[in-house]
Amino acid sequence: MTSATVRVYSNQRTAGRPRTGGMWLRGLCRDCNSLAGENYDAAYGDFTARISAYFSARTRLRLPAAESAPPVSVAPGRVARSVLIGMFATTPHLRTMFPSLACDLQHRRPHIAMPDGATLRMALYPSRSTRLASMAYGLRILTRRQHYHVFSEIYFRPLAWVLSPNEDRLDVAELGESAVSSWPVVDQWLQYGDDVTAIDLRDLCRHGIPTVGHPLREGHDEWVETFQNDTAAFLEGNIPP
Repeated sequence: MTSATVRVYSNQRTAGRPRTGGMWLRGLCRDCNSLAGENYDAAYGDFTARISAYFSARTRLRLPAAESAPPVSVAPGRVARSVLIGMFATTPHLRTMFPSLACDLQHRRPHIAMPDGATLRMALYPSRSTRLASMAYGLRILTRRQHYHVFSEIYFRPLAWVLSPNEDRLDVAELGESAVSSWPVVDQWLQYGDDVTAIDLRDLCRHGIPTVGHPLREGHDEWVETFQNDTAAFLEGNIPP
């Protein structure tokens, strides 16, 4: 797998020198990228490491299944901010769609409210297949009526995240059920500031966290997928064993 830096010169986009390995996308200025790296990304890495370690131990030691969610600790505010800043990188439209959210993240507000019209959801994702993408829409036209509508998505083991429209803004009777309706909403995580570094995940997701695959990749021949050709970004790959 190779990656290359995207360069824009005289309004012409070109690829830089290819490099082996990794998934890369330049979508943030230096200040915003440093904001995430210095304050939030380490908390996200710690969180995913705890989840991976728990499931690895369950396999070896035959631990009982978690009642609702994996019994691991998380810094909810830092993790949610890390995810959203990454989504602003892959989906530049978010800066104009939700300017107040962009401003709150940029200025490190201690308590952030998710803007009206959007919701952040999370699920467990054990697959080695990865996908980071901007706005996408899918409609299931065979077997049953279902839709998949996201502003941004991150599928990277062991977790999947989507920023999607609020369900009450969609015509469920016409479109069918959302493919992410069973995923827990984690908007409230943004109410926690940087000072909250450890909360039991079971207390944040009391109704459980489903284990999922990517909806458009499972039964892919049943879906019609659409996206904006000139602005959509899709990065896909596989994590080595």
